[in-house]
Amino acid sequence: MKIQKIHPTTSIVKPEKIVPEKKAKEKETPAAIYEKEDNKNIGHIYDKKTVDKLKKETERAYSSLRRIVEYLLIRQGKSIHQLKEGEEVEVDEQARLEVQDLIGPDGILGVEAVSQRIVDFAIALSGGDKSKLGALRKAIDEGFKAAEQVLGELPEISKETYNRIMEKLDAWEKDE
Repeated sequence: MKIQKIHPTTSIVKPEKIVPEKKAKEKETPAAIYEKEDNKNIGHIYDKKTVDKLKKETERAYSSLRRIVEYLLIRQGKSIHQLKEGEEVEVDEQARLEVQDLIGPDGILGVEAVSQRIVDFAIALSGGDKSKLGALRKAIDEGFKAAEQVLGELPEISKETYNRIMEKLDAWEKDE
């Protein structure tokens, strides 16, 4: 496996093994639960607490992946700042296994976890208003299309995540 299109970012000082948190086997309650308020004087209402929680979860997931890449480069005597545009980097076994844990079925970057975060974020931003479902779907479509423009054809895990998001939005739409 090779990594291409690395963009410079800040380097890190001390490497450590990334150990993703394991999720409990029990089904979690959704992060976004809409409770209708009777505030007619307020414009758009959204679930700020859930949005903030999901932002933190997403940053934690991103940081884990970023550290794996940075440590991979350190093990090869490189840093992100030293890489030239288009330079390829060989992915070693340690990095491959760590990423495999992150994107696996129970990983924080796996299909289920990412799709749930996106759906919870969408529901929280809409304030639980199902009439905004069309706009939410459109925004998600545009996000995936933008990623495809940057990356070329999306990897299979991204396609699975997109399909799972749409299934969850369908379920939310039908749920009363």
